[in-house]
Amino acid sequence: MDDDSKKMLDVISKHIIQQLPRGIFLSVGGDTPNTMTIGWGSLGNYWGCSVFTAPIRKQRFTYPLLLKEKSFILSVPDNDMARELVLAGTLSGRDGNKFERIGLETKPGRVVNAPAITAAKWQVECVVRAETDMLYDRTDRAIAEKMYAAGDFHTLFMAEIVACYQKDGVSAPEQSGAAQRTCLRE
Repeated sequence: MDDDSKKMLDVISKHIIQQLPRGIFLSVGGDTPNTMTIGWGSLGNYWGCSVFTAPIRKQRFTYPLLLKEKSFILSVPDNDMARELVLAGTLSGRDGNKFERIGLETKPGRVVNAPAITAAKWQVECVVRAETDMLYDRTDRAIAEKMYAAGDFHTLFMAEIVACYQKDGVSAPEQSGAAQRTCLRE
């Protein structure tokens, strides 16, 4: 991640944490681009990298797309996009193009092959570096019984943040191939 992206991530980290309970768009590219609403996730540092961990259930349409594409964009709204977030969280990409059905305009990511939702103020581009399945016997019993009664545990996608920019104003420069450069090799 370049210095401008690092500075922008410092600026928007609190917005990501505050917005998560209200919803953030997670969008994946490829042959069938899709977006979904996530309300859980975490920012952290693994392997010397800034990382976002996104929990995704296996039955979600986004799950196999993410396994294949290995990258996504978080589009973080700061305005009233409650309707769009609800629709992105309830409609399925299996039934057609959610971006069109919801009325979300997109533009290509700067670094990763995924769509950025233009109405959102901030974009966080991520490349998946690890995935791990949550397991019943490794999850607190009360959480497992309350949140996973159907046994539909999440897979945690741990993704390096490779670019971070704001819709207007400060932004990271366009980068070519930056998704291939990992902080592990810098």
